[in-house]
Amino acid sequence: MDMISKIRLVMAGMLIAVAIMFAQGVLGNTDPNEKLMKEQAEKQYEYLKKAKYFEIRAKLEAEEITLEQAQAMWHKAMKKLNKKEAK
Repeated sequence: MDMISKIRLVMAGMLIAVAIMFAQGVLGNTDPNEKLMKEQAEKQYEYLKKAKYFEIRAKLEAEEITLEQAQAMWHKAMKKLNKKEAK
């Protein structure tokens, strides 16, 4: 009889520990949309980078700017995008 009560006590402790971990998000994501939103933000960032790249490349191929100017524009655009991404 004493053994059964010890087993129940251990099982209750394990159940409480699992409940606490679940509440803290260790066992599962508490917000199912969080992962989806993060993936969308990453895709949007990549699309913005590509758009800026092609805009600068078009100007370069049209010989409106030099290679050095294109590089400077790219670095400036990436700084601006990274600042927006950090927010």
